[in-house]
Amino acid sequence: MMFTRKRNRAAAGFALATTLLLSACATESGTERGTGANDAAGATAEPTPSASPAPAGFRPTGYPIVDDKLTLRFAGAKGAVSKDFGELPFFQQYEEATNVHIEWSMNPDSSWNEKKNLIFASGDLPDAFYGHHILSGEDVLKYGAQGLLIPLEDLIDQYAPNLKKVFEDNPSFRQELTAPDGHIYALPTIDEGYPDSRDALFINRKWLDQLGLSVPTTTEEFYEVLKAFRDNDMNGNGDAGDEIPFSYFGHQNYGIYSFFGAFGMTDRPNHIGMDGDRVLYTAAQSSYKEGIQYFHRLYAEGLLDVESLTHDKNVYFSKIKESLVGVFIGWDHYDVFGTEPHDYEVMLPLKGPEGHQLWNRYPVGILSKGAFAITSANEHPEVTMRWIDRSYDPMVGLEAVEGPVGINLLVHPDGTIENTPAPEGMNGNEFRHSTAPASKSVFIRTLELAEKRVRQTVPGSLMKTDIDKLYQPYLIPDIYPDLFFTAEENDERIRYFTDVDAYVNKMHAKWIIDGNVENEWDEYMDTLNRMGLDKMLAIYQAAYDRFSSQ
Repeated sequence: MMFTRKRNRAAAGFALATTLLLSACATESGTERGTGANDAAGATAEPTPSASPAPAGFRPTGYPIVDDKLTLRFAGAKGAVSKDFGELPFFQQYEEATNVHIEWSMNPDSSWNEKKNLIFASGDLPDAFYGHHILSGEDVLKYGAQGLLIPLEDLIDQYAPNLKKVFEDNPSFRQELTAPDGHIYALPTIDEGYPDSRDALFINRKWLDQLGLSVPTTTEEFYEVLKAFRDNDMNGNGDAGDEIPFSYFGHQNYGIYSFFGAFGMTDRPNHIGMDGDRVLYTAAQSSYKEGIQYFHRLYAEGLLDVESLTHDKNVYFSKIKESLVGVFIGWDHYDVFGTEPHDYEVMLPLKGPEGHQLWNRYPVGILSKGAFAITSANEHPEVTMRWIDRSYDPMVGLEAVEGPVGINLLVHPDGTIENTPAPEGMNGNEFRHSTAPASKSVFIRTLELAEKRVRQTVPGSLMKTDIDKLYQPYLIPDIYPDLFFTAEENDERIRYFTDVDAYVNKMHAKWIIDGNVENEWDEYMDTLNRMGLDKMLAIYQAAYDRFSSQ
């Protein structure tokens, strides 16, 4: 639904904002941090924060924030396993502590980009946008420069002691969030101990043992193991055709982007990679061509899940938990199985035909530059800043991601913190999304709290930190940083990126299903060049050179 309460300051920017709907270009899809999605665009008018007086009973420190309950309107987006935020115990407890009620406008991830553009174009703004990657860096700078998002640096200094301390301890965080015009228009999600790797390979140990096979270490051994999984009734139900040798899901945590490293260079969701200090397009490299040929071979021989290009996360997890899958790509055991027993063990990255054995590395620290923003329609920005600053208390931030203490978490007398088992019929990921915003939250996770966490596991389960240590020797050394483009750079970049990305995605699916990449590669490269791939890469290179010289 659209917000029905219109305010003068929102209406004042309406004429300017309306042009966005008519002229906006499509932006990059996905949620990968460090993909170049954190960009600038739009006008350069100097915005000013709200000057509305604080409400009666406002408290600059302590809780509750206000004596009389105050309602704010927030926009959020939710994934397939998320609930409406107003139903979550985490936010119910938040309201009890702050005396601030949030009226949520929830939107599905699948339609969020369209809805977001309509919200900004309508002039009927919420008080704030909330959620991990709710806004791209492009959004932040575009709408900040136009005055629809207000500068936050003064509010941070006055009303956000938790976040201010984070910035004092990590000056690079403040620098990374500061726009070229000197303002901070949005707040981040932060994880000081986030793993360098995201995805990992998992293989069905039970199926290997049944066949007397070892864990494959090369792409050819992997191919032979998948054939054995295909040709035998691995789950013992009398049907040798219902098993799925290999499956994945098109997301950086569950997709085949890193798998391309066996052929010389990993791929990425936006296909922007680095070779030392040189920016390149991963989907225009010979390694990409060889990888596509390999995946088509798997697809053509019934070794690759035919739904890998189309199914959603819920369907993907369901297949794995039903032991229908021989090999899958995922985050860690707990993400899929919680504390339930399982048959899967971690595989190391595979060695390719020429001995390459590489896996993707991603930026850490600030995971999203656009997790929370206050709009020009907000009549109580000081209340709103105090409200969000509570999420930068490390323990509250942990509850936002994992669920509340007493429901999803136990705090032991020695200070260690443990996840409670998920209810029957629900995995750990579903459990935390039933009580907290979880993957959609605004949070900070500190190294200090990370060291206090313990998890209930079952034999053979590894936490993500352990998997990340195993994968460290194979992680690529160079990655494109999370930087801001200038408005001019971004306008030009998006013009090229929109067509290039759509074409690459179309050919990716076509080649995996139908093959023939070897015969169509030259035409593919010619098309990319006609679309302006070299000009787009020059923009990325110029932004990188400027960033690295600071």
